Amino acid sequence: MAGNPGFADIQKRFADLWQSLVHDDGGRRSDEDRRMLTDRVRDALDRGDSRLREASVEIVGNTFVIEERSAGGRLAEVSRTRHRDLGSLHAVKTVHSNHSDDPIARRMLLQEAEIGLALRHPHIVHTQALLRLDDGRPALVLEWCEHNLADRLRSTINSLDDVRRIMTAMLDGLSAVHDRGIVHCDLSPANILFTGPMPEDLRIADFGVALRIGEAHRNLDIAFAGHPDFAAPEQKDGVAIDHRADLFAAGRILSLMLRNCGDADAIDLHALAGRLSQPLPQDRPENAKAALQMLGGL
Repeated sequence: MAGNPGFADIQKRFADLWQSLVHDDGGRRSDEDRRMLTDRVRDALDRGDSRLREASVEIVGNTFVIEERSAGGRLAEVSRTRHRDLGSLHAVKTVHSNHSDDPIARRMLLQEAEIGLALRHPHIVHTQALLRLDDGRPALVLEWCEHNLADRLRSTINSLDDVRRIMTAMLDGLSAVHDRGIVHCDLSPANILFTGPMPEDLRIADFGVALRIGEAHRNLDIAFAGHPDFAAPEQKDGVAIDHRADLFAAGRILSLMLRNCGDADAIDLHALAGRLSQPLPQDRPENAKAALQMLGGL
């Protein structure tokens, strides 16, 4: 490399850059300022861009550059990040800084990590790593998903075939969850994600309030967990639940998709939605695998 005719020029320019990072007109920069400027230079090099970002660069685990804080709930925040070396997109989910000392918020995130790292299925969001931030908060690294079902329903009129394929993918992923003895407890359009435009790109996400069969949220010091529009009656009552609570939510989601579908020839799917979302759990199918078989028989 030293024999390259352009190397000497690059070496000199780099020395000038280094001096600019270490010193300003007033003397030597503080360590904090130098680290901040160095991160901006690294970020531009990683992106292959000749321009530095105006805003400071946030880096997670010395690996993931935060590009946008994209979503989150009351207790957690989710950011879109880019791997500095690979250039790939990832989601990083952590506890909100104002809930960093909340034991329930931390427990929920760690449970999501435990379940996500144990589950590997094409229709379950891929949990890639559990990190600890500089301030001590746990952080999950997840595969990046472009949008969720709520976005899709707002922007797209799905065909009847799309509805069937989305339900098939969702129940298939849910079957893998149920096979592990887990109840998701928070199925809703916001937690049904997509890595791409196809129904088969579906991923079930957010296992923070999941329960084992026979558990109840009130026994975990949680008054209520889940989405009020999709939670089963027994879940709202705070009693012990099983897989059939997830099927209630799946039925509600199916009804919502059918309203968006605009296809009147869906009597069988409307009937399935009604069966899944029966008020009493004993009137619903036993689990997602049974519901998937019902869907396949329509």
